[in-house]
Amino acid sequence: MKYSEQFAAAKSTIQSKKVCIGFDGFVDKVIRPIKTRADENTCTHFPTIDTFGEKIVSLAGRSGNVELDVTATDFGGCGPHCANGLANMGVNVTCIGAMGYPEKNPVFNLNENCKTITIGEPGYSYVFEFGDGKVIMSDIQDINRLRWSDIIERVSVDEMVAYFDDADIITLVNWSYLVHFHEVYEKFLEIVMPRLSKKDRKIYIDIADCAKRQPEEIKAALKMFGRYSEYAPTYLGLNKSEAMVMHSILCEGEYVGSLHIAKAIKEFSGIGTVVIHPVDSSAAAYDGGEIEVQGILCENPKKTTGGGDNFNSGFCAGLLGGLDIKSCLISGMTTSYIYVKNGHCNSFDVICDTMKMYDEE
Repeated sequence: MKYSEQFAAAKSTIQSKKVCIGFDGFVDKVIRPIKTRADENTCTHFPTIDTFGEKIVSLAGRSGNVELDVTATDFGGCGPHCANGLANMGVNVTCIGAMGYPEKNPVFNLNENCKTITIGEPGYSYVFEFGDGKVIMSDIQDINRLRWSDIIERVSVDEMVAYFDDADIITLVNWSYLVHFHEVYEKFLEIVMPRLSKKDRKIYIDIADCAKRQPEEIKAALKMFGRYSEYAPTYLGLNKSEAMVMHSILCEGEYVGSLHIAKAIKEFSGIGTVVIHPVDSSAAAYDGGEIEVQGILCENPKKTTGGGDNFNSGFCAGLLGGLDIKSCLISGMTTSYIYVKNGHCNSFDVICDTMKMYDEE
């Protein structure tokens, strides 16, 4: 059966499942720096990070100005993006996150299939987008104060157990960015996980950009997430930048590709499945073996912010449907591709139709 046909056949199963996600939240200003302007309505943008970097370097010792084209103000954060991607596919999602407190910021207008529970003030990100990637500059002053004690004051342990016990996939995100989130996920592991029923569920973790964290902190986080495997099959998802940081800590020599570091992380951490998803491929090391799949690159992305989170939502949809690892990688890449191409989350049927581009491999 072709990949799109497998995904289509699993639709009713996927849409009958539930996912619970925690605990971040950001408000994003999406920005495209302007390179030249001809008139009020005509301008060109810096096409790549390199070209923008050259402009910034050229100003050293003399200063200068760069005009910014603010293309959108939208909700952000790994959790809300992943939740919205799944909800747009028809999955019942609960997203517990920092989306404004005590009142939810109206920018967090997620799909109606997603129940949102807000526990704190969000961070604010200024997302500079280019054709070959993005640079995110964030103000995390408020969300950085969020601690486990704050969360359980606003969502009791009993309530949290009920929300996560109902889930077929538990998704934990953004360990790297926020200083108290190691404590949050340690407490979640120690207090919530033992109280959950023994139903057949999975855990998906995305730690986000870990470049600013110290090697020993990253190693401790990997070991901690490996302990989640005592309660359910656990998956760790990383983009290429995150994988390269892991490689610098766990491996010797130059970075040689996704599978090499995926296997190293799996061996070090005890996490059952490690997934690496660069923009043009994806790979996984798992208990049954290893696999790498070449992806289809979107040449003219409309929006890259949230692309990795939508990979996560597509991959998790595959898991919900009982698909094999290769099919989950393809559903992840397809979901990310169509999000980046269109600039928004898409329905199950649109993703399924787009997935036909992998059927001829």
